[in-house]
Amino acid sequence: MRSLFLIFRREFTAYWTSPVAYAVLTVFLLLSGIFFFGQLYQFVALSSRAGGEIVDVNQQLIRPYFYSVSVMLLFLLPLISMRLVAEETGLGTLEILLTTPLRESMLTLGKYLASMALFATMMGGVVLHVGILFLFGSPELGPVLTGFLGLFLTGAAYLGLGIFLSAITRNQVVAAASSFALFLSMWLFHWLGGVTSGKLAEVLIYISFVDHFDSFGKGLLETSDLVFYVSLATLGVYAATQAVQSRRWKT
Repeated sequence: MRSLFLIFRREFTAYWTSPVAYAVLTVFLLLSGIFFFGQLYQFVALSSRAGGEIVDVNQQLIRPYFYSVSVMLLFLLPLISMRLVAEETGLGTLEILLTTPLRESMLTLGKYLASMALFATMMGGVVLHVGILFLFGSPELGPVLTGFLGLFLTGAAYLGLGIFLSAITRNQVVAAASSFALFLSMWLFHWLGGVTSGKLAEVLIYISFVDHFDSFGKGLLETSDLVFYVSLATLGVYAATQAVQSRRWKT
């Protein structure tokens, strides 16, 4: 466990000694703020036209906002995961690490947890935005909590797949581009499922992020959704471990 902590601390510190963390955080906070206040403006306008009818802040403000944030993660998280292993490979430091008694699983897991810690830092801005609504209104807590869980699991799955793609290339740009292409494809599978039929449509819809994330936004906590995200994250980290292990035998 000590080796896991050392890798985690080394990797998390490395984010803050490079422009990556600051650039990603700045862009994320700026865009999430714009989306939040845009959604809030539309919600206020809708409330003023409702004529006494009840408007649902969870479904008409928070849920669309969470969906916007999930789309932003599609673009930004590849910038976090791209350097996890590819940078070490490109600089030649991975070979040095592999000559030590450090286990490959501790190496990849420590790096993955560091990326998750940076992601959790990003999510602080979303917590702040939604917290404002609780100061001036009374949203339902359940759908908010499940929505945050959906965002967290989405990020966990993205970063799990991202570290695998970073482990199989020496180039960070290639790792980022391939991660983005994969994540976008997994969103578009939902659309492909809608224009096909039969078992193929069911498979495409299931492996798409859209329906799984949408359930969390509705306040639903389904076992199948939890299994989907946890499986992707676990599979990505395991595959990255195997990719790193294969490099040990080449050194």
